Amino acid sequence: TNESIVGVLSERSPDMLIAVLAVLKAGGAYLPLDPAYPKERLSYMLKDSGASLLLTQPGCSAPNFSGETLEVDMTSLEREEVKRYVSASVSDGSLAYVIYTSGSTGQPKGVAVEHRQAVSFLTGMQHQFPLSEDDIVMVKTSFSFDASLWQLFWWTLSGASAYLLPPGWEKDPALIVQAIHQENVTTAHFIPAMLNSFLDQAEIERLSDRTSLKRVFAGGEPLAPRTAARFASVLPQVSLIHGYGPTEATVDAAFYVLDPER
Repeated sequence: TNESIVGVLSERSPDMLIAVLAVLKAGGAYLPLDPAYPKERLSYMLKDSGASLLLTQPGCSAPNFSGETLEVDMTSLEREEVKRYVSASVSDGSLAYVIYTSGSTGQPKGVAVEHRQAVSFLTGMQHQFPLSEDDIVMVKTSFSFDASLWQLFWWTLSGASAYLLPPGWEKDPALIVQAIHQENVTTAHFIPAMLNSFLDQAEIERLSDRTSLKRVFAGGEPLAPRTAARFASVLPQVSLIHGYGPTEATVDAAFYVLDPER
């Protein structure tokens, strides 16, 4: 039903993205659940959010949940089975997703975001950093973090494409560089700590000689001026944008575009 909260327990995969889009299409709000989280945390999030349904990726071990659980395998799921979950269209004030942050005390805290908030953020990004049909966005951030929002949906506004980095590859700079090169990725995101490791690998492989990258977003923690200056030196033809914002403000509330001349 409209605004029902639906848990999605899945690694990064096409099925994960399809499940998220299906929840939104049905009028619900998705609750991203990372299989790497402890089961106690997943159970708490499901109970605290009031989730009515849990969609799981085949092979994922589901936490204790009193509601209905449905394994999502788009290769075998019957069309009629999907239809019974489809609901009416939603309003701009309807819930789109619920993401849990750690909270200042370490206790998970749910943040509910409406469609109008998400749409405002995404259209603002498209206005400020326009994507075209030739762009390819790398989806590498866990969908349990709000930075995943633009990776999951921004490309849909412009006819661009998304590339889902295989699970685990986000921890290996060599695999990230390989994926960027092989898949012609134009848009990616790094937390500053990983950005340094990525630049190490980019230097080793002389990525600046042949990169498809156009823009890199950094966020999630402070970006040191030294790292920004190094980025400008290693990848001079690529834009670096530092974003900041609490989850409650819908991902990023401010952006700073690096000026290499300053």
